[in-house]
Amino acid sequence: MSGLRALPFALALLSVVPACAGTQSPRAALHYSDEAHAAYEHAMDRFRDEEWPEATEAFRAVQHDFSASRYASMSELRLADILFRQETYTEALAAYRAWLRYHPSSDESVHAHFMIARCYVAQMPDDWFLVPPSFERDLSSVHDAEGALARFIRDYPEATELPEARRLLGEVRLLLARHELYVAEFYVTRERYPAAITRLLGIIGNYEGSGLEARALLQLGELYLRTDQRPEARGAFQAVLETHARSPEVEAARRYLTLVGPGTTVPPDTDSAAIPAASPAREATPEVTRPGARRR
Repeated sequence: MSGLRALPFALALLSVVPACAGTQSPRAALHYSDEAHAAYEHAMDRFRDEEWPEATEAFRAVQHDFSASRYASMSELRLADILFRQETYTEALAAYRAWLRYHPSSDESVHAHFMIARCYVAQMPDDWFLVPPSFERDLSSVHDAEGALARFIRDYPEATELPEARRLLGEVRLLLARHELYVAEFYVTRERYPAAITRLLGIIGNYEGSGLEARALLQLGELYLRTDQRPEARGAFQAVLETHARSPEVEAARRYLTLVGPGTTVPPDTDSAAIPAASPAREATPEVTRPGARRR
C-alpha cells in the first residue's frame, strides 16, 4: 500500500519537472542572446574605431562563442568588411561570395552584393584610362565592375545604396566609353571605318549614362557621311537632337543635318552593338566579338 500511496506523489513530481524546464529555457535563451548581442556590439566598437586586429579577434570570438545566434553570421560579414577596409580586395571578394552562399536570403545580403560590386571597382587599375597608344589594356576588372553594378541596380531598386551604385556605374561606364572612343579613333586613322562604326555603336548601346553618347553619335554620323551612308548619318544626327538636346554636340548635329538635306532616316542600330574583345594594337588582327558582351 505504501508503494501505491507514493505513486500519485511521483506522478505529480514528474509533471512539475517539465514545467520548470519550460520556464527556465526561454530565460536561458534570452540570456544567451543578450550576451551575443553585447559581444557583437563590443566588436563593432572596435570596427568603428578602425582597430582592425582587435575587431577581427572580437568578431571571431562571437563566431566561436555564439555560433547558434544570428550575430555569428553578422560577424562573418563584418570580417569581410574589414578585409575590404584594409584594401585586400581579392580576399574580401571571396569572403562576400562565401557569405552569400550560406545566407542568400538574409537582410544583409543586399550589403554583400553591393560590396562585391565595390570590390570590382576597387580593383580597377588607377591609371588604366590613360590608354597607351598600343591600346594594350586588360579591362576585365572594369567590365566586371560594370556588370556587378548594373545587376545590383536591377535587382535592388529599393536599396539605400542605390544612389552610390548609380554614381559608380556612371563613372565606370564613362571610363569604358572613353576607351572605346580611343579605339574608334585608332581605326579611323587606319581608315578602318566599319570597325570604328562598330565601336561607336557599342558605346551608345552598352554604356548608357556614360555622358559620351552624344559625342559618339556625332562621330558616328560623320563616319556614315564619309562612307556615303546618308540615311544612317541623318539617323545619328537626329538622335543627338532628340535624346541629347542639351549636349554641346547639338549645334554641330544641326549643321550636319542641313548639309545632308532631307531624305530617308535610319536610326542607329544599337540592338546588335557589342564591344569586341580584341585589341586593335595589330591592325591586321580581325575583330572578335566577346561572347555575352551585349548585357542589356
